[in-house]
Amino acid sequence: MGKLNKYNFYSYIALRILIALDIIYRCRSNITNLLIFLGLFLLIIVNDNLRINYFYKDVKKYYLSLFLSMIISIILAFNIHGYIDVYIYMSFYELILYTEGRISQLFVGLEIALFLLLLIFRTISGEEIRNIEFWKESLIDILMILLGLFFYLISLFTYKALRKEKKEVERLNEELELSYNKLKEQSEKIEELTITKERNRVAGEIHDNLGHSLVALNMNLDVIEKIIDRDIVKAKQLINKSHILTKESMEKLRKAVYALKEEGSSTLIDSIERMAANIEGTGEVKVILNVDEKVEDLLPEYKNIIYISIKEALTNSIKHGEAKEISINIKLGKNKIFISIEDNGLGCNSLVKGNGLIGIEDRINKFGGDVTYSDKDKKGFKMDLSLPI
Repeated sequence: MGKLNKYNFYSYIALRILIALDIIYRCRSNITNLLIFLGLFLLIIVNDNLRINYFYKDVKKYYLSLFLSMIISIILAFNIHGYIDVYIYMSFYELILYTEGRISQLFVGLEIALFLLLLIFRTISGEEIRNIEFWKESLIDILMILLGLFFYLISLFTYKALRKEKKEVERLNEELELSYNKLKEQSEKIEELTITKERNRVAGEIHDNLGHSLVALNMNLDVIEKIIDRDIVKAKQLINKSHILTKESMEKLRKAVYALKEEGSSTLIDSIERMAANIEGTGEVKVILNVDEKVEDLLPEYKNIIYISIKEALTNSIKHGEAKEISINIKLGKNKIFISIEDNGLGCNSLVKGNGLIGIEDRINKFGGDVTYSDKDKKGFKMDLSLPI
């Protein structure tokens, strides 16, 4: 059980003092009865203190102590009357609010039975049972006492149920908070693993693609050095080829640098805004951005795809569509990311996909997404991307 709180403790002290004073007052004319009944009540007080402070850890000792207090209180109530009846209600209070299980229920039933016996033997004698006048005068009083006891017990059981429900809610909240913290920790670990995986992938791309391009570039430069004096035409061809390899290598390196940026050093929205600002800095193209701030909650690999796809789409609109205004919309749905890039460029009747558009489709399709195009000759071009999340 646990110790009673301070409020109950001081209330118990006040009630015990009042009951002791009442016993002294009622037995003041009979010293023998005073000593006996006051001694019994002091025995109840000592027994209660032992039970509350020491016996609550031992079920047998606790209930034996409680039984002793119940019996003594009934004896006192039968012989003295008065405020000692309050102690019976105090016993109900302790039994209902601070004990659990079948033994507790048994003791509550026992206390009710003792209370009813006390009521019967204290108010009804053998002769009065047959006296109609007695029942006319006392029946309502008896019913009111029983009704008061009934509502008192109902109040205690209701309060106990509410307190139990509150503890259960607190326990569930603690479990929920613990689960949330674990989920958050696992999410952070997953994000960290995802970033590590992405870095390893980019490192592999640098090794496989950029490394291969640089090797090829170095070979071309070696050949140019050997043939430049005797075959100027072929040397020029190799120089042009080297330029192409250099541009491709720079593009791959830019992608790798973006993917390897530390989280928090530059947000996706900041990166898109800088890219748009660089384009608008030429004074020839206007970029309109409408980006959902929730994109910052996405995993890095999704942010990388969004950034690269927008960059490729902008390049396509400016280089091939000769657009003067480009609108970019990014919105997060319940289970999907929706990206729309629309320009007022030349458009086309027959779409011919270059490396940029093919690269966008490959990346989006790899994650189970879709790419659709809306184009019409001289009336702009629109690209819609969707990614499941």
